[in-house]
This record gives sequence, structure tokens and C-alpha cells, in this order.
Amino acid sequence: MSHPIGYFTGYNPATQEPGILHQIQECYGVQLQELTYEQKIVMRAALADYIANKPIDQSGNSISLIDSCIESAGVDWGIWDEDEPLVEVIQACSLLSEDDIEGLIEALTTQIRGKIYASRICAEGQIISRHY
Repeated sequence: MSHPIGYFTGYNPATQEPGILHQIQECYGVQLQELTYEQKIVMRAALADYIANKPIDQSGNSISLIDSCIESAGVDWGIWDEDEPLVEVIQACSLLSEDDIEGLIEALTTQIRGKIYASRICAEGQIISRHY
């Protein structure tokens, strides 16, 4: 069993005002269990890319760094156009501390590791891919 978001981040719902971590928990469950496999992969990839490239100066660009990371991570699943609520949540994550973003990445990794999701099983019940 996975831990709640607060285990991986500095979020404590008992002592903090609702913010992005509260919103994530309300939309996707305290253990991110409501996210699909693809959503978890895209969110983790976008947040990891954002952390890796955060020091880069983005002045003068019409697209923000987090938007660029979302677009790169979601290219295979059309996340940019098809899952606006997830895109908005990932965009809001750019306001979090680096520690909280790293915690979300860890929480997403915990949810993904070693699991076979329905989206990876074809109609005949065979596993399409075991590469997560």
C-alpha cells in the first residue's frame, strides 16, 4: 500500500491552508490512486523535467518552462489537448517548493512501480508491455 501525499511532501492537511497539494489530493486521491497509468507517467515526467531544467532562464519565451515540460511529457498521449485538468494541476505545481515537487515525483514513482495497469492490457487479456 502506498502512503498519502503528505508522507512524501511537507503537506499536512491538519495544519495547512488548502493549496495545490490539497487540490491534487482532492482530485486524484490521497495516494494518487485516481490517476491513470498514463497520467502518472506524464505528471512524473513533466515534474522531473521541470526540476532538471528549473535553473534555466526562460525570459523572452512565450511558453513557460512548466508548459514546455508538460508538452514534452504528454506528446504520446495528447495530454496537452485532452486532459486540461491534469495540465492545470501540473502547471500549478511550478509554485511548489522543489522539495514538494521531488516528493510528488517519489509518490508517483511509488504508484507506478511494479504495477500492471488496465491500459496496458489488450482486449484479449494479454499484457501489451511490461516496460514502465
